[in-house]
Amino acid sequence: MYKQKSEIIQSIQTYHIQVAQLYHKIYEKLEEGEMKEIIHDLYEHEIFRKNYLERHVIIAKAMNCYLEFPCEILQDQITSCFNNVNFNSSLMMDELINLELHFDDCLIKMYNILSAENALSGEMANIFYYMLKKTKKEEAIFTKLFTKSNANIQFELKSLHCV
Repeated sequence: MYKQKSEIIQSIQTYHIQVAQLYHKIYEKLEEGEMKEIIHDLYEHEIFRKNYLERHVIIAKAMNCYLEFPCEILQDQITSCFNNVNFNSSLMMDELINLELHFDDCLIKMYNILSAENALSGEMANIFYYMLKKTKKEEAIFTKLFTKSNANIQFELKSLHCV
């Protein structure tokens, strides 16, 4: 199924909004401390990612190009990410790290598919390739930063629901 490149990017923006909303809900449940600051930073990072893609939506709309991309793959990736969150238990620092890495892995899978498809379409600007590289770099930095943290902070996620 062919879909406009701008619509695909907007779908990815929606994914970032959903992840940001999840972090915001977690943030609201926490008391002051290191974990709350980390969650706030993750929230802001997802908003930054969504806003970064806005300029590419505009460019893609102007180019009016289409890519063959099964939309259900994107939705399955998003659903998979949110299904891995256990809202009936406490969340430890390592679980938070795994959650963020899982979100990044979902993006990397999507960007791999989209990058290859965009390359085949002969487009000059392959935003998906650059987003793939950017997401991999962010994932590596995130992993390095948080594996050094020995924090064993936990918080309750009861009655927290995803969008």
